[in-house]
Amino acid sequence: MKVSTWIGIFGCLMTLAFLINPDVVRAQNFNYRGCAWPIELSPEGSGNVQGPDGAARYWAMPFDTQYETMTIKGTYPNIRFFSFAAYETIDYDPLNNTNKGFHLAEHHLYDAQITPDPGSTNPFVPPGGRNGNYTVTISRNSTSSGNTIGVSSDLTWVVLRMYVADADPSQSGQSLMGGVPLPTITVTDQAGASKQLEACFPINKWLDASAFAQFLFPPAVDLSIDEGMPSSDRLWFASPLDPPSILWPNPDGKYMMMWPGNKYQPGRIIVIHGKAPGFPGTFEGSPIWRPARGFRTVDMRYWAVCEQDFAPPLSLVGCVTDLTTRLEGGYYTIVITDDRQRPDWLRPNVNWLPYGDEQYPKFVVIRNMLPAPDFPYAIQNVWAAPPDHYCTFDLSFPNVPDRTALDEKGPCAKEVMGDYYPDAVWCDKSTFVHGGWQACLKGR
Repeated sequence: MKVSTWIGIFGCLMTLAFLINPDVVRAQNFNYRGCAWPIELSPEGSGNVQGPDGAARYWAMPFDTQYETMTIKGTYPNIRFFSFAAYETIDYDPLNNTNKGFHLAEHHLYDAQITPDPGSTNPFVPPGGRNGNYTVTISRNSTSSGNTIGVSSDLTWVVLRMYVADADPSQSGQSLMGGVPLPTITVTDQAGASKQLEACFPINKWLDASAFAQFLFPPAVDLSIDEGMPSSDRLWFASPLDPPSILWPNPDGKYMMMWPGNKYQPGRIIVIHGKAPGFPGTFEGSPIWRPARGFRTVDMRYWAVCEQDFAPPLSLVGCVTDLTTRLEGGYYTIVITDDRQRPDWLRPNVNWLPYGDEQYPKFVVIRNMLPAPDFPYAIQNVWAAPPDHYCTFDLSFPNVPDRTALDEKGPCAKEVMGDYYPDAVWCDKSTFVHGGWQACLKGR
């Protein structure tokens, strides 16, 4: 039998399994080869799902009840940030909204929290040192503690997040992975039998990637979005109290979101302006506690402003990340236009994002990760504001909050964040060309 014929039959059988018993979803539905790390979410290719950050890669491994434990062994990478989190599947129903289909396991681990193997060191913990080895366990029969993450759902997604790998002068072929291979995975069944899985190659096989996308965004569900039009040129960023679980929110980060409206406004641009927090200079090889050039302090581990299509599968359009942001006096200016490449009328110190296909509505997200305890202007402070100063709004995908919610919560968030708040407006192109961001934001 030809390979193409077999793939077609397998795909049909998998689809039929969903239709016959949609509540029973197994790991093999998304990993028919039974290998390690079959899904990679990234800005490229079929992995551009759930709006991955432009400076990150998210590796996903499905884990179901045929195994009791998953043992992950790896080497600490040369990277800004990495973590392990487990998202447990609950109440999956392809005929209804799936935004409550996951919940984050109570325990998760980011780099500095991962205890090294005996005799090894963790370079994310002062005083640093050589990159040692670690072991993380996902367990169905142990409670969460130390390097063990306890899970209980029939299907759990184990996610490895990796942000901003260091420069790789050796050209190892693993530059996006921080110069080390993906960690190995060994699974153990109920009888105690163990086997180490081979690393998936290539990743994102179409059967797996398409099944994963349809699991998140079932074709039977109407996911059309109506953002409406802003009541004024002012565009407010505000923070969702509980980001939709369908987006697998990072427990080490908080978000603010902005909706520019259903349509691109002809002859106009979106301008975003704010003060840039300090971040670590890890790309040049510095430890996470040493600030990047141009900053005196490490205010947070990572920040970025990203634009996404607000249509399944929520593909990333582009990001302005802390590492690549052009600053003027410590402030950034981002301009979003409908050009296909950076327009020549933008000055060099202005950052540019393409609006992308005008047929899709958009939303813009700013993320702050692991702010310093003494930095009071992070999104985390907006989210944690006391009840008498509540700055968050309710969001359930695919429903968009009413414009009045953003108009009310945006100023509250701005009051908390001060100059670090991202001021945003629709502005005439001619106004910006002649007067810059100051002219666009004047009086707003």
